[in-house]
Amino acid sequence: MRKWFKGLAALALAINMMPALSIKAEEELNLDGESAVLIDADSGAVLYEKNADDRHYPASITKIMTVYLALSQGNPDQMLTATDTAIDNIDRKSSHIWLDYGEELSLKDACYAAVMASANDASNVLAEAIGGSQEEFSGLMNEAAAAAGAKNTHFANAHGLPDEDHYTTAYDMAMITRMAMKNAAFAEVFGTVKYEMQPTNKQKDVRYFASGNDMLKKGEFFYEYATGGKIGWTEDAGYTIVTTASKDGVNLIAVVLKNSNKNARYTDTRALFDYGFANYKQITIPASSFEEKTIEIKKRGQLWATAKFKMSYDFKILAKTNDDESQYTASVIVENEKDPDTVQAYAILNKNGAEIARQAMEKELEVNDISFKATTWPIIQKGLDLFSVGVFVLFMGLFLIAALGRINRRRS
Repeated sequence: MRKWFKGLAALALAINMMPALSIKAEEELNLDGESAVLIDADSGAVLYEKNADDRHYPASITKIMTVYLALSQGNPDQMLTATDTAIDNIDRKSSHIWLDYGEELSLKDACYAAVMASANDASNVLAEAIGGSQEEFSGLMNEAAAAAGAKNTHFANAHGLPDEDHYTTAYDMAMITRMAMKNAAFAEVFGTVKYEMQPTNKQKDVRYFASGNDMLKKGEFFYEYATGGKIGWTEDAGYTIVTTASKDGVNLIAVVLKNSNKNARYTDTRALFDYGFANYKQITIPASSFEEKTIEIKKRGQLWATAKFKMSYDFKILAKTNDDESQYTASVIVENEKDPDTVQAYAILNKNGAEIARQAMEKELEVNDISFKATTWPIIQKGLDLFSVGVFVLFMGLFLIAALGRINRRRS
């Protein structure tokens, strides 16, 4: 009997890529924000940072995590109900969309309200729908933050209003946003400029939402490469902002925390993006550049397993703009060649002969049953069967000879 197992590489190669390049800014950007970071959205590599691991209050950029969890764990069409706790557990002077007690709205509408209108009431509705309670949802937020690679973040609520146990860093918010942007539904909400929420059982009029991030809208701070964004503000947090941008295959995420004024967060973000796009480019190594491998694994002299490896996706990495692409070469290594469970081939990206990143290749494994029962016993059984047949034939031959002898004696 043979069993087949398949292990597929991640849909986006960059998720599991392990960059070895030390990427640091070669110039000092004059930023107003106390903390800032620019990362490559594909690999997670930090391209520029200013106090990126310092803790700050995030304010409403918290809702990036809230909406990501809602869209990844809920159904956009499911209907939610605004409870007393969801409405009353916020300062009514803070941003909200005037949800009424018992008002019904879709999860999708609540997500657009949370991102675009920065609605704290809608954020609480989402938290209760996904977590069961606002407290339980905070636990989910912290688990997801850790999974995203956050190192100094703790969420205490779904909206971002001040709490001494609610804090993050520029780096952590970039990694959280990187995770969130891999969810297509989130990316769509994050990049929407205008949205209309239709009437509900408690509201007869259409609610109109517009993105709060001015880099997405025509005007003084519009940035043509911006693809999404969220802003925040409280007196304790100052002005905060998270923005994504893409140009010529380069995908960036910029985070700025504790800006002194609302305009500075846009000029800081523009400076970060301009630096990134001017100094980095994407290099693509075609999947065909990586040699396919077939590994035969033997045990007790018998073929135990066959592992086949191939690269199904192009290998992409961010490089300095002035890098010569001929510096980058492809190779393949195989680890644990004698163990079917752990054998794995890796696509290796080298720069000037030194490894800078690797990616697990697609694995197809065929395992043969070489147990005594599956191998030796069938041979023995076949031998016994042949022996039995031989004995039977011999017996029948002797029987026929004896019978013929008796017949001949009677005739004589």
